[in-house]
Amino acid sequence: MTTDLDAIPALKADEQRAYEEGLALRALAEAGADGWVERCLEAALRSIHAFPRGEARIALQQAPSPTVVAALLPALTSENRRLRRRAMTLLPRLDAVEVVTQVHAWLPDAPRAARRAACVALAAVGEPARDLLSELRGDADAAIARRAARALALLDERGQTPPAQALPPSASRPFGLAPPAADPPARPRSFAVAAFNFSYGVNLGVLIRSAEAAGAEAVWIVGRDFYYRPSTKGSDWWVPITVLPSPLACIQKARQEGFSIVALQQGSDTQSLFDLDWPERPLLVVGNEGDGLPDAFLTEADAQIEIPVYGTIDSLNVAMAASVAMYAFRGAQRTAGGAANASER
Repeated sequence: MTTDLDAIPALKADEQRAYEEGLALRALAEAGADGWVERCLEAALRSIHAFPRGEARIALQQAPSPTVVAALLPALTSENRRLRRRAMTLLPRLDAVEVVTQVHAWLPDAPRAARRAACVALAAVGEPARDLLSELRGDADAAIARRAARALALLDERGQTPPAQALPPSASRPFGLAPPAADPPARPRSFAVAAFNFSYGVNLGVLIRSAEAAGAEAVWIVGRDFYYRPSTKGSDWWVPITVLPSPLACIQKARQEGFSIVALQQGSDTQSLFDLDWPERPLLVVGNEGDGLPDAFLTEADAQIEIPVYGTIDSLNVAMAASVAMYAFRGAQRTAGGAANASER
């Protein structure tokens, strides 16, 4: 199938509105504008679309915890189950001591459904909530007592297996990377990833997370830059992201910066990524979930690779496929380095 070099399909009307709302929330939060916390809280609890809701959830982790916790607790009393669930999801992402302190003061007058929701949130908060959960285990309401007991049992189970080493910050709630205090450190020269016109923001977010973890020096988004920030787990604060308008712009940038283009695409002209003699500095290019890559990338590619599939399904998810390819490159680097060291000896 031939795809026009500069054909970037427009977002649907509802996606465009959500995209603009999400970017506006991001800008308000980054600028610390008046009322940004309230705007983000409203979006986090009530937005229908995942994009602005995700932007709001990320932003609220940087807001003053006392303010956010106090604003979320009333949502636990809502008759709307969706609002309760969203508040339950957000509370464990905030300062644990603040959450426990405010929930403890709030619980005596809270209705039954809210108390049950609080048990779930406290279980996710973890060890700092142990004393409060112990109190709730003796609650007169049997359902609440059971939930608290299950949460305590889970905490005990976790505590029976001490970690081999201290957990890194990203492995502690809210699970992910916080923004750097200053500009992020420069990333070593290695490889970059270009994602063409992804349809699903969660896939693009996962790709960014994998690229950061694999040590990519950059991620280039070609066309639609509509990504779901929670799925990056804060990686987009740490890896440089460049948005390019077309495949042509991406190809020109790759040539200017000395990258070899490696296209990840199933087809008759591809080779297994296990057999590729990887270039020193590849730009790994992956395409749209349904349509793949346009011919421009395939024509200009220095290599075309695919991932062998051994089951019945014919392909992998695009973000998963990109992740596999990134680590295949890292594995090849390691093997080549070991061989070089052996020959020197």
